[in-house]
Amino acid sequence: MLDAIPTRRELLAWALAVILGVSVVVLARPDTAAAGLNGGPQTEVVYIATGENFPDALGAAATAALGLGPVLLVQQNAVPAPTLTELNRLQPPDIVIVGGTAVISDAVKTQLEGLAWGPTVTRIAGTNRYDTAAALSLATFPTSGRYPLAVHAGSGQSEGVTATDEVVRSVSLTAPVAGTVIVNSTANAFESTVGDDVRCSITTGTTIDFAFNQIWRSAGSASAGSVAQLAGTRGFDVTAGQTLTVNLVCDHAGTSGSSTISDSALTAIFVADT
Repeated sequence: MLDAIPTRRELLAWALAVILGVSVVVLARPDTAAAGLNGGPQTEVVYIATGENFPDALGAAATAALGLGPVLLVQQNAVPAPTLTELNRLQPPDIVIVGGTAVISDAVKTQLEGLAWGPTVTRIAGTNRYDTAAALSLATFPTSGRYPLAVHAGSGQSEGVTATDEVVRSVSLTAPVAGTVIVNSTANAFESTVGDDVRCSITTGTTIDFAFNQIWRSAGSASAGSVAQLAGTRGFDVTAGQTLTVNLVCDHAGTSGSSTISDSALTAIFVADT
């Protein structure tokens, strides 16, 4: 049995959520289910909710707001033509049905599984609207494994670096979907001898990446005892579920034997593919 018809207060709350940009769910009839969506080609996942009642679609709003994928609307026993058109445009590898068979039947699930590109179709559902919302939250916002989408490491430490490459900072994050991790680093370098080099790079390894030696101090560029701020940015492509560890690696090259790195910081931000 379908849930009761929403009250005016519930409908106003749903409309307010959309106005605030929390949701990309379409409020109109199923024949307008594909209008006004934020998705685009190469979308990794599409969420399917009933267009005949609002709670399940509202529950998917936070997931859609993350940019993980749009929400499209269906009927209990049929997929409206506009929804099929949008699915064929996006061709997502994964489709997630939000709600039990009382609101979206197994016949609809079978129809979605039979789409030409062969998407994987799963269902997130509970015994009622409250259980479904909780199950969707658990699947989308785990306490570990996929989030956070940004990590930072940094403090006021000061340490010497020698000719041996050293990992000064390290951060790790797990991508919820395919995308890019943008890593930014800063550090202060102190040279005791003119002409010595302090070299640093952002890398997934534990040694200086000379193919992408982003941060370094040119030989002979300053007087003894000078301090230079080193900075750099690098991007890394990641796949869904991939855990990426990025290091700030530094070393010293010169006659004095060592240099000092202080106040280093490393920040990684995940950006989903559009």
